[in-house]
Formats: sequence, C-alpha cells, structure tokens
Amino acid sequence: MDPFDVRLLGPLEVTGPGGVLRLAGTRQRSLLALLALRAASVLPATRLIDALWGTEPPPTALRTLHSHIARVRGALSAIGLVDVLVTTSAGYALRTDPSHVDVTRFERAPSPRAALALWRGDPLADCHVFEWASAEITRLHEARLAAEEALAQQEISRGDYGTAQLERLVVSHPLRERFWELLAEAQLRGGRRADALSTVRRARTVLVDELGVDPGPGLRTIEAEALACPPAGSGTSLVGRQRETQDVVRLLEKTRLVTLTGPAGCGKSRLAQHVSPSSTVVDLTSATCVGDAVAAAFGITTRELGTLGNTLLVLDNCEHLRAKCAAFTERNPKLRVLATSREPLNVPGEAIYAVPPLAVPDPDVPRSLTELAAYDAVRLFLDRAAHHYTDADAPAIAQLCAALDGLPLALELAAARTSVLTPAQIVRRLRDRFGLLGPLRAAIAWSHDLLTSSERTLFADLAVCAGGFPADLVEALTGTLDALTGLVAKSLVRVSRAAGETRFSMLETVHAFALEQPSEAHARAADFFLHLAERAEADPTGTLLDELRIEHANLQRTMDWFTKNGDTGKVLRLAVALNRYWHRTGNYREGRQWLRIALRGSGPLRGKALASAAALALLECDYSEAVRHARDGLEADPSLAGRLHRLLGSVARERGFYETALHHYQEAARASNPVNAAYARQLAGATSWLSGDLAVAEADLQASLKSLRGLGDRRGATSSLAYLGAVAWYRGETARARTLLDEALDTFGELEFKEGIAWALNLLGVVEHGTGNPAAARSLLERSLILHRELGDRWREASVLEALADVTRNPSLRTQAAAIRTEIGAPIPVVERDMARSG
Repeated sequence: MDPFDVRLLGPLEVTGPGGVLRLAGTRQRSLLALLALRAASVLPATRLIDALWGTEPPPTALRTLHSHIARVRGALSAIGLVDVLVTTSAGYALRTDPSHVDVTRFERAPSPRAALALWRGDPLADCHVFEWASAEITRLHEARLAAEEALAQQEISRGDYGTAQLERLVVSHPLRERFWELLAEAQLRGGRRADALSTVRRARTVLVDELGVDPGPGLRTIEAEALACPPAGSGTSLVGRQRETQDVVRLLEKTRLVTLTGPAGCGKSRLAQHVSPSSTVVDLTSATCVGDAVAAAFGITTRELGTLGNTLLVLDNCEHLRAKCAAFTERNPKLRVLATSREPLNVPGEAIYAVPPLAVPDPDVPRSLTELAAYDAVRLFLDRAAHHYTDADAPAIAQLCAALDGLPLALELAAARTSVLTPAQIVRRLRDRFGLLGPLRAAIAWSHDLLTSSERTLFADLAVCAGGFPADLVEALTGTLDALTGLVAKSLVRVSRAAGETRFSMLETVHAFALEQPSEAHARAADFFLHLAERAEADPTGTLLDELRIEHANLQRTMDWFTKNGDTGKVLRLAVALNRYWHRTGNYREGRQWLRIALRGSGPLRGKALASAAALALLECDYSEAVRHARDGLEADPSLAGRLHRLLGSVARERGFYETALHHYQEAARASNPVNAAYARQLAGATSWLSGDLAVAEADLQASLKSLRGLGDRRGATSSLAYLGAVAWYRGETARARTLLDEALDTFGELEFKEGIAWALNLLGVVEHGTGNPAAARSLLERSLILHRELGDRWREASVLEALADVTRNPSLRTQAAAIRTEIGAPIPVVERDMARSG
C-alpha cells in the first residue's frame, strides 16, 4: 500500500504518490478528516453521521454519507491511494499507519517544541463537524495549550525567562490561569517583581471581575513571594460549565437581574456561586420573608437594605417565594441580583438563563474512558467517584451518566455509592433510583409540591408516555395547554423543536418520580395513540407515518396496555393500523410479534390482520407462513382478494414460479381498487423483468409509475422507478439506469424507506461493477447487505451476496448465497442467471 500524509492541525491537507488531494465539498473534507482522526480504526456509519450532522441529521443522511464515501474514495484513487478507504461490515476506515497523520505525530513528539512545530492553525480549520468530532477538536486545542505550557515551563526551568510568547498566550487565552501563572513566574524569576505583581493583578481582574473565579494557588504563591504576604482566598470548585459561566457573566454585565432556571439537581446553585464567589448568597429554602433573609445575611436591618447599591446578591432557591422575590428586586432597583429558581421571577427586564444538564455520551456508541471524559457528566462522576476506573468500566459509566440525564446532583449521589458498588451495579439498581439516590427524590418532590392542582394531575398523566409526547396529546387529555405551559415554566417538562414541530418530554429522573403519582390517563392516552396510528394508515400520502416513527415507544406502551386489559378489539385495530409503518421502517420482526398477539382474538378486522401477517412473513421470506396467512385471510374476508392475491403472487415470484405469479397479479388487478391495481401492474412488471421478458416489464412498470404518481403514492412510484432502473441496466441502457436508480435512492432516503434504500444500493452496486468500478460497487453492495440482513430479507440478501462474490472474486460468498436459497426455496432469478453467464 502506498504511504500518504494527512495533516489535520490546520486546514486539511492530504498528499499521496500522485500529488495533493483535491476535494471540493466541505462535507467530503470533513468525512476524510474524521476517518483520519481514527486512522486504522473502523467507524460505524452512525458515528460518522453524528459527527457530520450532529443531533438532527437530515432524513437523507445515510444515503448522502454513501455518496460522500464514494467521492472521497475516488479522489484518493486519483492521487494514487487506491484501496486506502476500506468498507467493512462494521463501517469505514483509512487503512494506513496512524503515523501518517500529523495528529499522531504531534501526540508522539519527543518534545513540546517538536510537537508545536506541526501546527499550522486551528485543527480541521476548513471542516464542519459535530458531536464526538467537536470534542476531539476541543481535546486537540487543549493538547496544544498543554504543550505550550510544558514548553514554557521547560524554558523557565532552564533559566530562559523570555515572556513575549507568554504575553501573546494570555491575550489569546485570558481565562487560562496557567498561562498567567507562567508569565508571572517568568517575570519574577527574571527579576521583574513589579511586572510579576502587575501580571497577578491583571489576572485577578480577568478571573474575578469578568469570570467570577479567584486566582488559584499558583498565582497566589507567586504574589506572596513578590509581596511577602499571605495568599488570597481560594476559588470555587466546579466541573465543566465554562460556556455557562461565560454566558451568565455576559448577562450580568447587561442587566441587573439574571435568573438561573432548570430542573431539580441541574446545578443552578453551584453555578451561581461559581460565577460570583465573592458575593453574598442568601439561601431562601426555609425563609418566609425575603427582606429579612437578605438583611440577616449582610448583618444589617431591613431599613438599611437601601444602602446596598450596586452590590451583587445571590438569591438561591426562589421558587416557593417567587412573588416576594420579584417584589423585593423591584423595591431595590440599585441591587444586582443573580437568582436561582425552578421558574422565572417574571420581573420586567429579567434575563432568564436555563441551566442545562451536563453533556452525556450516547451509551450505544462504544468509547474508551478517555473519550468519555470529553463529556462533562462523565468528568463529574469520575471526579467524585471513590475509585479509578479503566476502559472495562466505560460502557457502564456511559449508561449511568445517560440514565441520570447528566444531572449533577444525581451524578454526585451515584458517585458517593462507588465506595460499595461498581458503576455496573449502580446501573442495575436504577429501577429504584430514589431508593438508591434518596436526596434526589426530595429535590424533585420540592418542585412537585409547588404545582397547582391541574399541573399536578397533568404531571402524573404524562408519565404514561414513553419517549416524549406531542401537544395534541395534552389537548386530548385536558382540553387546554395551560397546565402544560406551567410544567414547562417550572422545568418539569422539556421542549424540543424539530422539522417545525414542537415536542415535549421529561428527564428520566423526573419521569420516574411522575410514575409514582396516581393517574387515570392510561386508557385515554392509549386511545389517542391508536387513533394516531389509524389516521396514519388511512393517509394515502404516507406523510403521517413519520409521526408514528417518533411515537414508537408510545405505540409499544399502547399495545401493552390493550393486551394487559384484554381489549382484543383494540389490539387488532392497532396491529392492523401499523402495517404500513412496519413495512416502511423495516420492523418486520416486531410487527409479526404484535400480529401473533392480535390474531389470538377475533373480530371484523381479523382478515386485515391476517393480510398484514402474510405481508410481513413474505418480507422475511417465511413463504409457508405467508401462504397460510394469505389463504386464511381470503376465507375470513373475501373483500381483501386483491391484496391477498398480490401477496400470493409475490411468494410465487420469489420462488421462481413466474406464470403462477402473473396469474395472481391478474386476479389482484380484477378484484381490487385503483391502488391495488397499480401495485398488481407494478409487480407483474417486476415478474417479467425477473423472468427476462424486458419489453413487457418496461410497459407494465411505466403504466404502474403513471398510476401511482397520479394516486400521490410517492413510495410506490419510486419502487416502480427502481424497477425501471433495473430493466434499463439489463437492457444495456447504462446512463438511464444510473439516472433512474440515483433518483430512486434519493427519494427512498428522504422517505427513510429502509427496504427501498437497501434495494437501490444493491442495484447501483451491480451497475458500478458492470461499468468497471469495483471499489464503488463493493462499498454499495456491502452497505446493501447490512441493511438486508437488518431487515431479514434473505431473498435479496442472497442476490447481494452473489453480486459481491463477482466483485470480490470470493467464491465463499456464492456458497453462502446458495445455502440461503436452498433454505428458503428460492432459485436465482432467470435474469440474474443470464447476466452471470454473459459476465
């Protein structure tokens, strides 16, 4: 393999035997940079999507990622770096020695000076990344500054007291106390005592007046040595919260009242004290009169409160005295107030700052303990824990921090348990989190006690939801949004917005408390989600199916509720209503499990349930089960003949009985509505294609495309488009095939139709192989294989394995495909056999 050089410590630069890499797209440069950051390690597609698009990736992210991978691979090949970007079943990787990347050389450099010589500017300066990659950039910045510190310390130790670079560093990084300390030390050791004292005073101005943090022991020691006097007082200990501290300091510069809001345990009080360590803190938890409490804190009478002009006062835990706190701040306009409260004080001119929980890692993404420490929640837990942990503990620590929502109080309480329990043992005990973390329950109960009657009722009712809820549900439960507005204001319900829609949720810890409260909303909430599923099923455009994807956890809870209460009629209704949803999302296995439960009962929808069960069995290539359910469905509900003949035809088609399949499709077209007729025509065209009758296939597919577009069925029309792309390829129309399949992949991606994405990738992989692009073909086919295996579609999996066998010249893949075909009873389609012979 040809060596190459990747430079990330500045704008991305890549060189190979054929010259300098040229990549026009920012996203493509970012993708290559991400792979280089983890050189020789495999990165799953999910991690790349997180890093490229953040927490709200577009629906087409996966498809776009595949496109970027292909373009990056092509650009690398153009400079002589063939087969450097590799695809595996687990993801993607750069196959190279990590020493070819300047980040690795920086980390292994023999000296700080050699390390710093590798830097050309900000890391990944021309790349836009999110999530773990942003944390990695932050880590690199920190490593560079640490190298600067180490270099300065080395020079001071050798007696080199040059200060020009340190002066530049304190100007560029005024909040990094170590640079101030090194500058003052260099000045002091160089005999410049006055300059050292001046530097300490400048540092204090920045750290105290602008950030609210006293100088640390290093600066105080230097000051003491220069003045021969004792050091000043110590600062406030806090893990993370740099951004929040800066935000609050800026707000205090602009307004005289800033209120920190947020749920119980989120760290409002700690942040307030950290921002203003020299200010007087008045804890109002047990107070009844604000003025009396403030006067007592200052050691004055209430009549003297007016003398406290321009003083910064911290009013802590204001929620139970909100009206009195508001009146106090309005009566004392010369006071500057930093308040903490579960909800705003509602004073004119008040600046409200919502204190978020600490950042937590995704527990489903494997990370080392060092990588996890980029998250403030993990850092806090590790800082407070009684033990030092290793990478073996990392998965449990990630689960623990996520399960505790990044709430500092919860994390510190959990850390206190590490003297007797491992992180994994704490995670297993979180079902009784309040028994384990008693003070956490008291903190949330304090908020609950301040709710109005209607807010308390809704709070308990919303606990029946899982994974959040829409505003429509609240209106269905209460007829008004007033109580919900109150719960949001009191920091017990969170608000998020995506794609123009507002959604609400509770932190897991708050949700656990809500579940303890009595509620009679289970039945009404279950009916709401049943009606939502039925509306989505009846929507011919399929757009409402996206709402079902968001409500998946609530739909599971709804099914459990109906099943537990023996409501077989509603179990059947829900199972039938979710047929299209399961097909769209690829949740075949779960759908079949729910339908088994539904089919234990009886009712007018039993025929539709049997049809749904037959369809999902077909999609998992369980042909005997599909036929049994379809025939039972014909007997139970003859009006479903069109749909069920389509199913029987598809079983015959996949098993290679093409004439039988065409007969069933003819029956379906005669017996059904325009939608079924259009699909019957589409599947007849697909059957003709598989049998090698390409002219008939083209005519049927064009007709189905026109009909489905006329019906507004975008997914169905796109399937016809993909079939037409396949026909074009087998007719030798390469350019047309590529155009049709690219469009199909784009649309399937937008619709998040997993089956369609997998199939379009399969067909595009065949086209790339046939046009002499084996690397691109392999990438597309491997991704298609992963998706088909996730879906459980073994019929298409066999075809993908056969195509991959041709691309990689690996006969064992064809052996695997043959075993699958024997097991499910499905031969190689005629058209694919003919192509294999001609190839």
